[in-house]
Amino acid sequence: MNIRGVSLGSFCAITEDVSRRGYGGNVTVARDAHPARRNAIVARLRVSDSRGPGARTSASGRHGPYACWHVVRDVLRQMFVVVPDATVRTALLTYRGESGFLRDYPATAYHNVGSGLYPAHLPDLCVTAGCGEAGPPFLWQPEENATPALLDDREVLARIERELLEADRTSPEPLAFEGPDSLLGVPDLAYLGR
Repeated sequence: MNIRGVSLGSFCAITEDVSRRGYGGNVTVARDAHPARRNAIVARLRVSDSRGPGARTSASGRHGPYACWHVVRDVLRQMFVVVPDATVRTALLTYRGESGFLRDYPATAYHNVGSGLYPAHLPDLCVTAGCGEAGPPFLWQPEENATPALLDDREVLARIERELLEADRTSPEPLAFEGPDSLLGVPDLAYLGR
């Protein structure tokens, strides 16, 4: 994964905390993780025990140090709690901010990583039964006394209202229909905006 907006130390600390609380300490950041450039890192999630919690098999059934779909979900979810504006680029998708992650990540569960004859989906490759069903009910805290900024309902509604007003302000003028009706009596979209 290419991650922008999070330091390597913070990502390792978040991963360690998620691993300890949800996966028995089996999840780690691969040793080849490194800073890519200013404010960006390259990192992979691995497991210590390929048959322990948080591990998955390959599409062909081989065991290896592969972190399961649920581990990636939980680590990125906690990372976006700490840094909501981070960007993560994976082999499947790019997640721009917390809202992009929450919107796009669930669909990756249906991505076929097997073959046409033997399809396989990432959540089905988990080694342990019931892996990640509930998800960890915790929020990562970078320091002992620090708490992440949680929004109450009024703050969330105010943020949504601000974003809608900004979208209305920056949206282009609506296109006017300037053509004839089609044979079915509805506007012919071929003339839209001309």
